[in-house]
Amino acid sequence: MSNNRELALTVALEAVINAARSLHVDVEELCETAIESLLVVPSSVSPIVVEAIRQIEVAADALDYGESASG
Repeated sequence: MSNNRELALTVALEAVINAARSLHVDVEELCETAIESLLVVPSSVSPIVVEAIRQIEVAADALDYGESASG
């Protein structure tokens, strides 16, 4: 994947999580549910799935950090 596409997807994921938060969605529960959906078939967990989970966690943490740094 090109660096521009990867960066765009990271920004998009953070925007979706931030939008969910602004709609009063429990973002922690949303992220946990998304991760669980990736692990439905544990025997097929590939490196891509592991990286996707890591990116969900990083995006949620980045927004948590931004919220606490500004508030």
